[in-house]
Amino acid sequence: MEYIAIIKRTGGPSDQMSFFSTAIRRICAIRKRKTTISSCYSIQTNGYKCFSAKNVEKITFFQTTPLLRHRNSQILDLDAPKLVKNAENSKNQQKSKRIEWSGGAILMLGLPAFAFSLGIWQCYRLKWKLDLIDHLHSRLSQTAVDLPLDLSCDSLEPLEYCRVTVTGEFLHNREFIISPRGRFDPAKKQSAAAGSMLSENEMSSHGGHLITPFRLKDSGKVILINRGWLPSFYFDPSTHQKTNPIGVVTFDGIVRKTEKRPQFVGQNIPEQGVWYYRDLEQIAKHHDTEPVWLDAAYETTVPGGPIGGQTNINVRNEHLNYMTTWFTLTLVTLLMWIHKFRK
Repeated sequence: MEYIAIIKRTGGPSDQMSFFSTAIRRICAIRKRKTTISSCYSIQTNGYKCFSAKNVEKITFFQTTPLLRHRNSQILDLDAPKLVKNAENSKNQQKSKRIEWSGGAILMLGLPAFAFSLGIWQCYRLKWKLDLIDHLHSRLSQTAVDLPLDLSCDSLEPLEYCRVTVTGEFLHNREFIISPRGRFDPAKKQSAAAGSMLSENEMSSHGGHLITPFRLKDSGKVILINRGWLPSFYFDPSTHQKTNPIGVVTFDGIVRKTEKRPQFVGQNIPEQGVWYYRDLEQIAKHHDTEPVWLDAAYETTVPGGPIGGQTNINVRNEHLNYMTTWFTLTLVTLLMWIHKFRK
């Protein structure tokens, strides 16, 4: 790095001499502010000369003509070694900051690395969950199969959300309601056109699911059928009994498993006939049925009766939020690490 001195050239146009005086004023101002002076040493014109100042005892800026507003000549002496030292310090300060690697720096770098790895893991988890949801939805549209004769949990586990065909007879005298339940209907216009008890303008979440025990024709076993959604003012059996299927019927249903009690939902009270959620073991024991549950397909909806097709695939999927959280933590901790260890 060369440090320059500006010397007056013998003669020279007045504009060059004016430029020289301007340079003196700039250097004085910079020196007063105690800031770097290297930026002012880019002065290179025909009237001035730049040379190395490392071995110069003293650098003198002088003026022999009254170019400034002061009439008398002024002399500015700068100590050359001090000037060189200050310039070198300024050079070091202007260098881009570098990371100071140490055991602590490497250890702390593990925080953003760990957060980043968890974010990548949540990416894979998100893809897996989306594939699972797509797979479950595809099951709903598959061709129905016969309900197995073996109604154990092991045989029905692979059939969750699958369509099965059953034949038998409803036991309407043993029906009950699970409420409150909102209406799930992906084809609202179809239900209104089919003449259901509610028009499209009367959609309501104040209702429940009508559950009716069903005796299978082949085995004589009794299972549970969710016939569909009813508004609360149709809970009384007398208000919907005209729509009850009589005799042996065949229809499709969706296999469902037991349901964990949702948060903030009360406990079932079997003795009072109060049911808040689908606990298959508890319901089957109280109503003397098999712990098997089918949601009647939407096609079973009859005019004025419960609205079928209440199978709502509600799989908890928070992986996108988790992924966003971990990648945000990665960025924050990395910036903090750079601020801490970059000198």
